[in-house]
Amino acid sequence: MTDHPALGRLRGPRAGPRSRSARRIVLRTVVPLAVMGLGGAFLVDEGAGPGVPPQVSIGVRQLACPDPTIIQPRARDAVLPGSVRLDVALGAEAGGDGQVRVAPAASGGVGVSVRERGGWLRLAPQDRGGTGARLVSGRGASAAGLAATVTTSGDGAGPALAACAPPRARSWFAGPSTEVGRDPLLVLANLADTPGQASVRVLTDGPAAPGQDVNVAPGHAIVRRLAAFAPEAAVTAVDVQVRTGRLLTWMVDRSSAQGPFAAPRLVPATAPAARRLVLGGVVVPAGPPAPDSTLVLAAPEGSAKVRISVLTPAGPHVPPGLAGVRVPAAGVTRVSVPLPAGPASALLVESLGADDPDGAAAAAGGGGGAPVVAELGLASGWKGVRTWAGATRLEPSDGRPGLDGYSRGVGLTDPDGPSAGAGTAADAVVTVPPVPAGAAGALVLTAPLGPVTARLDGTDMRLRAGSVTVVAQPTRPPAARLTATGGPLIATAIAGAPPTAGPAGAGTRPRLPRILSAVIPLRGAPTLLDALPAVADPGLPYR
Repeated sequence: MTDHPALGRLRGPRAGPRSRSARRIVLRTVVPLAVMGLGGAFLVDEGAGPGVPPQVSIGVRQLACPDPTIIQPRARDAVLPGSVRLDVALGAEAGGDGQVRVAPAASGGVGVSVRERGGWLRLAPQDRGGTGARLVSGRGASAAGLAATVTTSGDGAGPALAACAPPRARSWFAGPSTEVGRDPLLVLANLADTPGQASVRVLTDGPAAPGQDVNVAPGHAIVRRLAAFAPEAAVTAVDVQVRTGRLLTWMVDRSSAQGPFAAPRLVPATAPAARRLVLGGVVVPAGPPAPDSTLVLAAPEGSAKVRISVLTPAGPHVPPGLAGVRVPAAGVTRVSVPLPAGPASALLVESLGADDPDGAAAAAGGGGGAPVVAELGLASGWKGVRTWAGATRLEPSDGRPGLDGYSRGVGLTDPDGPSAGAGTAADAVVTVPPVPAGAAGALVLTAPLGPVTARLDGTDMRLRAGSVTVVAQPTRPPAARLTATGGPLIATAIAGAPPTAGPAGAGTRPRLPRILSAVIPLRGAPTLLDALPAVADPGLPYR
């Protein structure tokens, strides 16, 4: 972390959901009063205080994006086929216009102008041994609410999409097979100017293999076949822990067959192990019936028993055989899930404890069984190809209440753990990107626990508890803005190859993909941070 911007303009308490729960926040970082940087400043809840602390505007925000133009090992082609475009969007505080920088480039970084909250950049192919990632940076007004998305045009079976995010110290992926016919790739990109190292552990449906350390040179990426870590595995769960460096990890599921229309798919990083998870929302195309939609479950800490509920526009239900699915300790299992083709749907996964057989404790947000990792492989509408959707956890990682309904709190209080309660922080806004050119797509909203009122560019939508709905997505810039009250609310964008018939223009009805190629979660981009309060012990922030 090299940038330590000064504190921005202080703001006093605001009326809204946060005023109902007083909090006392301490900023824990290596430099006093540092507000934001890659890796983030971490806010620690120390219990109820006398009032809501003042807040400051974010001074700088940095996001890491996968770069699919990197060349495959021992090949001449990029990891993903097609042209690559990077889209950026800013929050309202930028006034609609701003400037961000994208690195690396020949000059060490290139400026991207943003007009009416949106801007874009065509990514040139990287040379062999490139970084495998791009870093998007915004300062001042251009930092607040900054969001970015990478889109690859694909090979005819729909575009690939990836949401940019700060690099994580730990990433989980679940699902891809390394059996004959499948050849997934794992990419570790080092964005720092110092050597990086990560420990890669792969859980499978068989005996667990020992973890392996992977070293990554500064400014370079390592592309590894997943079969090198776990050969001939029917299903996998990959745990990547960064030891040193500033690494972004991403994964591609692909066929071992060469040639066009192989339909490689990005595998999004899924949520860390949790006792309650939501996967989706999604819309399964009414295409070829094989392969079925499959839920992959891993139990890294101990054996688990989970209940799987299917959420639909009509509400939740538990399909036969999914009320008590067992997951072996340090193992992975897969379960066929009956998702409807056509309507929107999502999955709610709850781990059940031995003293909680009916799931009452898990439903109340406490207790429950061993935490699990989950990822959903969807019937894509392209024969033999699954499209992957990651999970969102519905519990704070350390037990403190969340601050919004979008899995992000104000000031990135808990980047990996979303809100467990109702209410949305007033400055946590979700940016909804336009549908990629030449593709079809939609926005899917899920209310897994309680009723939600969502507002998309001024239009209100009400969701019942346990329901899912699909709405039209913008077809051209600028990006739309989504907020909500109640909750929590899970928002995902789906994209894919367009239908062969029907109107291509904008409208109030969503234009659903004929072939589903991408499901990306949309996270709230914060614009404010809680200010460091005065403390009696000056050493407290460093403990």
